[in-house]
Amino acid sequence: MPVAKLTPTFTFTEDRLQALQAVVPEAFADGQVNWATLKEALAPHLEDEGPGTEHFGLFWPGKRQARRMAAQPSKGTLRPVKGEGVNEADTHNLFIEGDNLEVLKLLQKSYAGRVKLIYIDPPYNTGNDFVYKDNFAEPLAEYLQRTGQADTEGLLTTNPKAGGRFHSNWLNMMLPRLMLARTLLSEDGVIFVSIDDNEVANLRHLLGEIFGEENIIGTIVWQKSKKGDAKLIAINHEYILVAAIDKQKITKNGKWRIKKPGADEVLEYYNSIRLEFGEDHKLINEKMKNWYNSLPKNDPRRAHQHYNWSDDKGLYFAADFAGPDDGRKSRPRYDIIHPVTGKPCKKPSTGWRWDETRTKQALLANPPLIHFGPDETTIPCRKSYLFEIDSEPFASVFYRDGRAGTLELENLVGKGAIDFPKDVKTLKELIEISSQKDCVVIDFFSGSSTTAQAVLELNREDGGNRRFIMVQVPETTPKDSAARQAGYQTIADIGKERIRRVIKKLADSPQAELIAKRDTAEDLGFAVYKLDRSHFKAWQDYDGPPDPAALDDLFSDQIDPLLPGWQPRALLDEILLLQGFPLDSRRTRLKSLKSNVVVQVECDWFSYRLFVCLDATLNPATLDALPLNLDDKFIGLDSALTDQTKQELTDRCTLVVL
Repeated sequence: MPVAKLTPTFTFTEDRLQALQAVVPEAFADGQVNWATLKEALAPHLEDEGPGTEHFGLFWPGKRQARRMAAQPSKGTLRPVKGEGVNEADTHNLFIEGDNLEVLKLLQKSYAGRVKLIYIDPPYNTGNDFVYKDNFAEPLAEYLQRTGQADTEGLLTTNPKAGGRFHSNWLNMMLPRLMLARTLLSEDGVIFVSIDDNEVANLRHLLGEIFGEENIIGTIVWQKSKKGDAKLIAINHEYILVAAIDKQKITKNGKWRIKKPGADEVLEYYNSIRLEFGEDHKLINEKMKNWYNSLPKNDPRRAHQHYNWSDDKGLYFAADFAGPDDGRKSRPRYDIIHPVTGKPCKKPSTGWRWDETRTKQALLANPPLIHFGPDETTIPCRKSYLFEIDSEPFASVFYRDGRAGTLELENLVGKGAIDFPKDVKTLKELIEISSQKDCVVIDFFSGSSTTAQAVLELNREDGGNRRFIMVQVPETTPKDSAARQAGYQTIADIGKERIRRVIKKLADSPQAELIAKRDTAEDLGFAVYKLDRSHFKAWQDYDGPPDPAALDDLFSDQIDPLLPGWQPRALLDEILLLQGFPLDSRRTRLKSLKSNVVVQVECDWFSYRLFVCLDATLNPATLDALPLNLDDKFIGLDSALTDQTKQELTDRCTLVVL
């Protein structure tokens, strides 16, 4: 096998072209798009481009450049920061400090198509919010300057409404980030975006453009308070816009329901009684009654205390199926005969909700789906089985106390840290209804890391193994703010400290009965990474006069592809990202190899392994002892390998050199 050279690559545009080529192969020749052939293939679906043609869409100054931003390669990498996380060696959770546009680019190879859920709470563009001012020419250098890591200082800038491009500035920030976010989502992945009135209309169009109008799931209205503060219309709500990669896949899984508190525990206890007493329904009900009476009055398990007779389908309660009291006089008022007395049962004053045919079908079911009282003087009810009502559809309008998120954050990190943080309960519900227990959750406007807390707490409650990736730019806190006085220099510092304290709280209250039910160990940890320059030298074009000596110097400088001062651990992380391995991949130092430091890297997403040795020389004894398979990859410094060593490695595996 040939020797491959490892260099930083970003294939966002190439990946999209490959997807197009898979659909319309005849429009490609020698790797280039034949526009005329493509137009012919898609002719029935192309809009007219004649003079004066009008198109529907959202257009603004800078849109083309913003779209190009998504395809521009990053010149950065993610460097590990030891000591700022918790249980860093064993965790799958990540906190990344940096410009989210650059970070999203760096995550593409490792996480594309593997993220189930993205939640973001971006700047609302109120006129006072910070808005990212992306530099098209050199975004990484601009970021390092903004954060004081380069020659100048500063951070983000406000976007005043008096500015001539108020909405355009915000849209230019959001477009490339949403484009990159979409590529990270799995086929059944979803994105939730919080927003308010300032940009909700534009965001709705933007999501429709990026995800397709057919994949917009809907808009959730979040009533955050009972009162508003405006003089004309009291605005007491926000929105959460929801989009999917493929709405049809979301519709088919039917998971978008919220479990009612306590239902699982009631079912679990009921099923344990049935295992013990079989079909002795009288005894089962007696046990259930005694158990309910022993529960505290505010226990969520008492939400289902209106139980009734058991039958072959399990525990149920008698639910009213009377017609609603809406003034209609045409409700069905047919007779329902009591099975014991044979007399017509009492009717509700509003008539029946069901027509007579449906009721007859319910009576003929096995077991019958109608519950009767002791005689005809009691109005019959429908049977509502607990296993059918342990969840309810997620409402498009819901109320959450806007102060809940603030109080949660204050209890963890102190007062005044961040204005208007989201509440944990809301995010837990969003995660629960739309994802599996072992998925990846990303929030790239993470703020105080409410999403991370929601993931950790939800994993504790349902035994899940969800992993989070939080991304936050180190936006400085105001000098006279309560956050700065408490020692938080940046918003990222607040988010990291919140995660630490949530982990400590969970660790100090282990809830043994929940942990005992887990199949795998609970992940109470996170590792910290920061955006920084790549370890690889950037190629510098030569535009001077013909000068052999200058050209010789230029090429000589590229013999060693790495910048001086690189550290093996940090370089290893960049290698993983370039090879498409996630940052939480399993790393094992092969201690049996005494002559060299060799790290074996594995990930469940790949069947092959990486063997990485960054030593200046590869010892022949190490080469002989390496446990390589043909599918594996060995990565090392080109200068550390002889021609003979390269030949032997290419015979045993895939060789990649730096």
